[in-house]
Amino acid sequence: MVVNENLDLRGTMVMWAIILLEIPTLTLLTVLYFTGNLGEDGWKVILFVAVIMIAAFTLLMNLRLRLRIDPYGLAFQNPPFLNRWKKISIPEIQSIEVKKSDGMLEYGGVGVRFSRKTTAYLFYTDHILIVQTAKKKYVFSTKKPQEVEAIIQSWKVSQSD
Repeated sequence: MVVNENLDLRGTMVMWAIILLEIPTLTLLTVLYFTGNLGEDGWKVILFVAVIMIAAFTLLMNLRLRLRIDPYGLAFQNPPFLNRWKKISIPEIQSIEVKKSDGMLEYGGVGVRFSRKTTAYLFYTDHILIVQTAKKKYVFSTKKPQEVEAIIQSWKVSQSD
């Protein structure tokens, strides 16, 4: 049994919030430029703000989590930050659990959260997968908690044999 999961922020309220903040800002700057309130070099300000907004929007549109759980362990990829698959084998895992929680309050909100001891990959879901290794704790959002639980149970059965 294998669980493949792809999570991203496309179509969520984060994307709409960014769009609803960017359009009025660019409109205001354009009006200020054409009324002469930004001066002759106002087009540079508009260009600079537009480039920053497009870069932020593109980054959030491309932020995703690819998670694979199989009989050999867990592997994940987080483009554009982590483009290679990071693999965690079953012997490396000290503890693993699926929890009904969105993880927003516990781990700091939507997106990728890096700290010294914990790395969290949180998206809009109702369940999180918490994996503890010797070096670090990983937290992943998941939309397939039953399938993940089934694989975890199969790991425990294969380890007891």
